[in-house]
Amino acid sequence: LKDVGQFSRLFHVLMWAGKAKRFSILTSPEGLQRMESRGLMNEKQRLILLDLKLTNDQLFIAPLEWMMIRSNRAVAEGTLDSDNATKSTLLREYMFLRNAYCAISDKLDGRMPLAYVNFVQLLVDSFVLFTPIALYADLGEFSVLAVGLVSFFYPGLNNLAKIFLDPLNNENFCENSIFM
Repeated sequence: LKDVGQFSRLFHVLMWAGKAKRFSILTSPEGLQRMESRGLMNEKQRLILLDLKLTNDQLFIAPLEWMMIRSNRAVAEGTLDSDNATKSTLLREYMFLRNAYCAISDKLDGRMPLAYVNFVQLLVDSFVLFTPIALYADLGEFSVLAVGLVSFFYPGLNNLAKIFLDPLNNENFCENSIFM
């Protein structure tokens, strides 16, 4: 199980390196060399990853397969119980893991286009700009306070919407990104 844990950590690192541009350096030969020096993989695994005919954003598939192969070998060797319940549970967990990383890709690919973000930015800016004029007729001098509140909260909500639109900040919508 120690091998499966090591493969799981390597899968996790490579999967996020394939999704977020700021971690993509980890899938380069230099990044793989550095991960080897830090103990995330051994030399044989690094050479296998470099020889694979996969794009850098798909390298995480190999550690997932290694986990499945190592679990099946442990069942065959008798290290794990070889009953059908254990086999089906292991397979189901690997399928849940695969579904989870596919769902991340689907959510990143299925987001709104940049034109929508620019349109919302234009609407929010015009709303903040024309609010003082529209509120003065109804609120009088209290419109100054209302304009301050609107000016404070609406641009912040717009930035928050941009962060939710691209949580990994792959497209640099705004400088305030959530660093996961």
